[in-house]
Amino acid sequence: MLSKKELRSAMYDRLHRMTEAEKNSASAAVCARLMALPAYTRAQRIMAFLNMPDEVSLDALISQAIRDGKEVYVPVCVSRTEIAAARLLGLEQAVVGAYGIRTAPEGSLKVAASDLDVIIVPGLAFDEKGGRLGHGAAYYDRFLAGKGEAIAIAAAWDVQLVPDVPVEAHDVIMTEVVTDRRHLVLHQ
Repeated sequence: MLSKKELRSAMYDRLHRMTEAEKNSASAAVCARLMALPAYTRAQRIMAFLNMPDEVSLDALISQAIRDGKEVYVPVCVSRTEIAAARLLGLEQAVVGAYGIRTAPEGSLKVAASDLDVIIVPGLAFDEKGGRLGHGAAYYDRFLAGKGEAIAIAAAWDVQLVPDVPVEAHDVIMTEVVTDRRHLVLHQ
């Protein structure tokens, strides 16, 4: 099994080789699969991420969720080690925050992870056991530790599924993984 550092490097290389057209097409497929999930359909409060260049774009899902009357929250950095879930009323409200990542504007309502129904999680790599490799700062692991009954669903392109992700004690396992080609239900 590759170390986390080796796997991160391999995944950055793999993701950089994807064309914008491939990313856009695969992102649309991921959004469609996510919106068809029973957990998403039932959810009143969802957290979704505003993507970085090598992540699935959930913009279509966010816009539709808001049109459907769901409360949508996005990550906002509240310290050098923590994120919170901040309400986003529309994509046009998004501002550039820490690390150049789009987020909700300052003063947006924040809720705890346990107040959410579904948390859609980004990452560099995932495996079929729910293991997740992020960028290495553990923001999501700390946030998800307090998720309570919320369902953690990984959103990724199929090229991000690997045989094994090295998992440590603090790493939070995904409940489900959704890619442009498949949907894995891993833990209830």
